[in-house]
Amino acid sequence: MLEKGGVIIDNPGMRELQLWDASDGLHNTFLDIEELAAKCKFSDCQHETEPGCMIRKAIAEGKLPVVRFESYRKLQRELLAIERKKNPDLQRAEKKKWKKIGIMAKEIQNRKERGM
Repeated sequence: MLEKGGVIIDNPGMRELQLWDASDGLHNTFLDIEELAAKCKFSDCQHETEPGCMIRKAIAEGKLPVVRFESYRKLQRELLAIERKKNPDLQRAEKKKWKKIGIMAKEIQNRKERGM
């Protein structure tokens, strides 16, 4: 047991532990962030550069620690990665997205080589 309530567990042979269906826990743990996000000007706000972003405003005003928001985003990405592993439609969409990005990168490289 750690002083602040954490626990260190040694699991011999275990390489990694992952989240598994933690969406309810994410929602409950980061309710403050989800409530702020619901107040953003745009419903599809990515909380990066959009005007009227309540998350960015709260960070700028010191009401939301940037580290907390980064933890929230990281857990969201991990849950999405787990969902992609389980869902063939999401796997196909991800593969299609990266194929498209690869084609665009190749086109940019070709243009640079031709001096365009």
